Amino acid sequence: MSLAFLGGLLALDATSVGQFMVSRPIIAGTLTGWWLGDPALGLEIGAILELFHLAGVPAGGSRVPESGPASVVAVAVAMRAGGVAGLALGLAAGLVVSEIGGTTVGLQRHMVARFIESGSMTARKLTAVHLSSVLLDFVRGAAVTVAGLSVAGWLSGIFTSRWPLPYETTLALILVGACVHLGALLRGFGGLKSRRAVFLAGLVAGIVGAYL
Repeated sequence: MSLAFLGGLLALDATSVGQFMVSRPIIAGTLTGWWLGDPALGLEIGAILELFHLAGVPAGGSRVPESGPASVVAVAVAMRAGGVAGLALGLAAGLVVSEIGGTTVGLQRHMVARFIESGSMTARKLTAVHLSSVLLDFVRGAAVTVAGLSVAGWLSGIFTSRWPLPYETTLALILVGACVHLGALLRGFGGLKSRRAVFLAGLVAGIVGAYL
């Protein structure tokens, strides 16, 4: 129940209330880890998820994955499963839930927009719609969190003991996937020379990180 509440609050931070960036994976993951008694694991999960989400820019009408509730699910599943399998399954759950959460955000916005367009708006009615939308966003985020915890928790119980890869191989595959996804950021760095510099910096950082 407490994780559902946390997921709802993080969903609000994304757009409806605050936008203090605590719903970013690196913050949300650490906060969830602290909530569950293991902030170090929360930071690790959140930092990796951040690599997957950095390329998504919520500008205009673009739909991006929702990271707040997904980070809660990822850390909780990783802690429940434990070990290398927990790391992989937690991240997989977080990525899937983030896509589902992003879809529910779009559905919510369309629903609110249709309600506003359905008739004339007074100041009182507009205030009521706004407050109702905030409440709906909280409930939506909590529901996504609960659904993710339930399904991912059940699946992790099945696959935890069957994970075939050692820790180093698992972490390497995760980081390769994150770096490939992060490569989408290169499009925003101007010409070829700028992109080449960013690519080389990332390559060096990746080699150093893999060595450490």
